[in-house]
Amino acid sequence: MEDEFSLEAKIYDRIWGRSDYDADVKFLDGLFREHHCRSVIDIGCGTGSHALRLSKIGYEVTGLDISPSMLEKARGKDRKAKVKFVEGNMKNPDKAVPRNKKFDSATCLGIASSHLLTNEDVQTFLRGLHKILRKDGLLVFNARNAKKISEEYLDKLLVEHMITENRLQLLMLACNTRSPQNRNIIVWRPIYLMNENGKLDFQIREHKLRWFLFSTLKKLLIQSHFKLLRCYSGPSKERFDENENATMWLVSVAK
Repeated sequence: MEDEFSLEAKIYDRIWGRSDYDADVKFLDGLFREHHCRSVIDIGCGTGSHALRLSKIGYEVTGLDISPSMLEKARGKDRKAKVKFVEGNMKNPDKAVPRNKKFDSATCLGIASSHLLTNEDVQTFLRGLHKILRKDGLLVFNARNAKKISEEYLDKLLVEHMITENRLQLLMLACNTRSPQNRNIIVWRPIYLMNENGKLDFQIREHKLRWFLFSTLKKLLIQSHFKLLRCYSGPSKERFDENENATMWLVSVAK
């Protein structure tokens, strides 16, 4: 099976590695302490930036991702880390871990949830998590807010990232459009120009990413036997306002 994210894995940390993962982990640590969590499964773990940090402060961590290339990068960051990285589809997290394995908590951060394109995908994901979380186990995930899709970033070619070290190393352009089938799904077409050992490599990718209405996620959580406790705009713990904030961070427990 082709690895859809093999190119992104290669350059992921160079482009998105500047995110404030430490702030995210501080936020998670506070919640985990509050809910007496010691074990966590990080869904869509990518190159392991959250998983490895959580392991370093004492948590028992499993990182799950569909991309072998992402997992290879994650394992290579710290060969001595105790994180268990496993390959699996986020839509069926229960099928990627041993039967009867229960976790105290689960996370799904970054844009991982945006790969759940239908409500059925979300329900399968949530019900799979419910099977592997202990009673009152904690689920923390973030999602893009559909009410804050910015029209100025659609239907035009934009420079999203550029890395120069004496000369151009990496240029990332993108052309984003709404899906004609669902206006809350964005077709993201990144265009990469990379300088590798003096040779230029040009690649185009296409990924579909979903933005969510808060009301939809709240309903799906309830239907999947989760209780929504809080919704923040980010790890700073400010209350989420669907008319103001681009991202929502939902904190729920399995019932």
